[in-house]
Amino acid sequence: MRTASPLLSRREAIAVLSALAAAPAGAASAAAWPERSVSLVVPFAAGGGTDTLARLMAQRLQAPLGVPVVVDNRPGANGLIAARSVLQQPADGCTLMFGSNSTHVIAPLASRQAVAPGKTLQDAFSIASVVANAPLVLAVRAASPVQDLPSFLRQAREKTLSYGSFGPGSSAHVMGETLAESAGVELLHIPYKGSAPALTDLLGGQVDAVFLTIAAVEGMVASGAVRPLAITGERRMASMPSVPTFAELGVRDMGNAGWFAVFAPAGTPAPAIARLSQALRDIAADTQVQSRMVALGLEPVLSTPEQAQAIWRRSLSLAAPIVRRAHIVL
Repeated sequence: MRTASPLLSRREAIAVLSALAAAPAGAASAAAWPERSVSLVVPFAAGGGTDTLARLMAQRLQAPLGVPVVVDNRPGANGLIAARSVLQQPADGCTLMFGSNSTHVIAPLASRQAVAPGKTLQDAFSIASVVANAPLVLAVRAASPVQDLPSFLRQAREKTLSYGSFGPGSSAHVMGETLAESAGVELLHIPYKGSAPALTDLLGGQVDAVFLTIAAVEGMVASGAVRPLAITGERRMASMPSVPTFAELGVRDMGNAGWFAVFAPAGTPAPAIARLSQALRDIAADTQVQSRMVALGLEPVLSTPEQAQAIWRRSLSLAAPIVRRAHIVL
């Protein structure tokens, strides 16, 4: 009978012992995070839609993470102030950013400022999970002769129509430019400092239409003051089930709805990102959280870091040519 070589057995034993030693260390490292309270930096002021969703996520994260999760509002510069404040902290998973396609797609494409010397946002951040989609609605006042999207586009081919958004370089601005390009019409963008003044001018007849969030318009839709024409995204929304998507009406490239996600500085340990992502997916799957999101005009999303990265990458590839051709500069 052939016997095993003592030297080979010794090598095998060393390999097995090394693997056994490494496995508990990795597990312990993952279990140890977070070792202190977590700060969730929000790039907009308290009280807005982004802040409301961020606070919902922060509150729900405390139980699975076992530490306080504190919201830190750092508004300004289209998210750049918040991003830089996060990157000034150690990449230990204890300082996170609640971002969106506005802060992590449109702003970096339209801004001349780098988030850090020699770094793009994709270099500087890792994405843990996309937690919600935020579709936009194209709407007109009820007194408008426009009854639906086809009649809106017919009018736009005869004369330039205007649309109001909640700011220059916003997701609504980019979607408006995408609609104009996809449908082959001229649309005049009128930026406002928020949704409320845009709606005021819509009702007053100063603008022909608005491109706003569901949450911003649903009250006026319910009262009959505003007529929704179409919604961005890949499917109809539960809060407005009778409103068709642009895709249903034959307008391409309007499925890139806005979204919200949680980011960590690049270099954050993979076990921390994985645990954070799982916690966020569990939260987004909760029926109470989903009901709250729907009430905010959002669509819950459950995504792994890999899926979230693909969403981020696709959004960048779709928005980049529109930002360039429309000369959107922040």
